Amino acid sequence: LPQIHAANVGNGSSTDIVVTHNLGTRDVLVQVRDNASPYDYVMVDIEATTENTVTLRFAVAPASNRYRCIVMG
Repeated sequence: LPQIHAANVGNGSSTDIVVTHNLGTRDVLVQVRDNASPYDYVMVDIEATTENTVTLRFAVAPASNRYRCIVMG
């Protein structure tokens, strides 16, 4: 069974956001969706930074908790 980690992201000032998933692998699938209706999925640049983190790179800093990041590994 895959392991899943989810976290709200965004702080209004950072365009690069590190998400710690602690799944112990770079072989992960990452999705980012809006935290408000209609809960659209959004395209962001994603880097498998380490075996336990991914970095999301936004063109514009998202507002506090604007998005939900889902990491599956």
